[in-house]
Formats: sequence, C-alpha cells, structure tokens
Amino acid sequence: MTRLGTTVALVVLVVLAGCGGGAGPDGTATPTETATPTATPTPTATSAGDGTVTYPAGWSDAGVTDAQSALESHYRAVLTGPSATVQYRSRIIRAESDGAANTTMDMRLDTGDRRLYARIDGTERTREVFFADGTFRQWSVRNETVVGRANTTFVRVSQSIDNGVLRSQLLTYRLELNETVTRGGSTALVYDVIGVYDNTRSGTYGTATSASGRVVVSERGRVIDIQTTVTYTEGEVAYQYSQTRIGETDVPTPEWRREA
Repeated sequence: MTRLGTTVALVVLVVLAGCGGGAGPDGTATPTETATPTATPTPTATSAGDGTVTYPAGWSDAGVTDAQSALESHYRAVLTGPSATVQYRSRIIRAESDGAANTTMDMRLDTGDRRLYARIDGTERTREVFFADGTFRQWSVRNETVVGRANTTFVRVSQSIDNGVLRSQLLTYRLELNETVTRGGSTALVYDVIGVYDNTRSGTYGTATSASGRVVVSERGRVIDIQTTVTYTEGEVAYQYSQTRIGETDVPTPEWRREA
C-alpha cells in the first residue's frame, strides 16, 4: 500500500500476495535489522478524559503518528520477549483483478531459544522458512526442496517476515482511540478504524476509499490485533493480523529439516 505517494516495498522473504502492498510480484529480500530490544524510548503519557493513557513511540490518540517509530516500538517489544504465535490473513471479498489471491502467514518465534518458523501461502511460490542456530533456510513446498540458506541473526529474521505487512497496514488507516483494555496483564489501546489516508493505493485492488474495523496495540508498542475491511475502487478485502500465545509458543523443527 502507499500513503501520500510513497511506495511501500515488502521486506518479507516471500511476497504476501493479496495484502494490497505496492511492491511487485517477487518480494524477495535479505533480512534487515530495524530495531533492537534495548534502549527503549520513554512512552508518551497523555491525559485522556477519565485518566492517563501511555502511548508507545509513534502512536497518539489519533493512531499512528510515525510509522517507522511505531514499527520500531513493535519489534522492540517482540524482541524483548517472550515467545509468540503470529498470524496474518487477507481474504478477498470482491476483486476485479484475476491476479488477486487470498493469503495466509503463520509464524512462531521464540526469543529465548532464538528459533523461528513461518509458512507463507497465497501463490504457487508457497514457502516455509526456519531459523535456528544462526542459520536461515527457505523451503519450497511445491518443489519440496531448500531454495535458500543464509547465516544471519535472529534479530534480523524476526523483523523480516511480517515487516511489509505491518508497515502497509500502519500506513493505511485513520484511527481514533476508543478505549484501553487489559490483555495478558498489561494495558492495551483499542483504536477504531475511521477511514483511510488519501492516495492509499494497492497495486492489485486500486485506490482505497474506505475502511472499518479495529487495531489493538500494547502500551509497549506490540501490535496485538488488527481486524479490518478495506474497500478499494477495484475490490474489497478483509485483513487480520494477530499475536497470541505470548509466552506459550514453542518452535518445533519442521519435518523437511528433520529429514535433511
């Protein structure tokens, strides 16, 4: 997706087709580091009616004020731990393009053991990826073979799988703080989606015209839940992004790696 004419390139290792991003059909990239689990900025405390709401860097009562800062807050919280299960879904409600496709991404990451597994499905280039012991591998489901191997770090890999999806989502919605709730013993901010920014455009579905739904983010900046529906000039798509089982997720070795 784009906002104010700025193209958002997906930083995922396998393109998440159907997310509405402005990137081309071959979104392959080397993992890049954008945040570390140290040097956490001081959150902004703002009076809000009946109390004080603490906003993570990049956020305010009007939603995202700085997408890069918001992403850094998110990954800083993720890398601090503990483990988590991450899911992303894009589901086509209506589409004029023959190239549109539903997309799923399932990821497990364990910050303690420094392990990560993900499966990205939505095109014929379906991939599974696995990181352990300093080595990142990509597996082609269709060809049943390892198609990529690299020595890298957990910090880099854990920020590369869903970076493009989150950036695209954060740049799209006009938000308004609705309430604060408790999630897993911590405070979370619940935002209503009240529209889209001007010039938000998908290469598959055209210009975004409206949106509805909610976005939930923790006071530390972790994006916990996104449930939205976006109407475009050439389609309509429902998006879902979630982080669950925080502190309760393990990362087993995939079968294709055990058999290697």
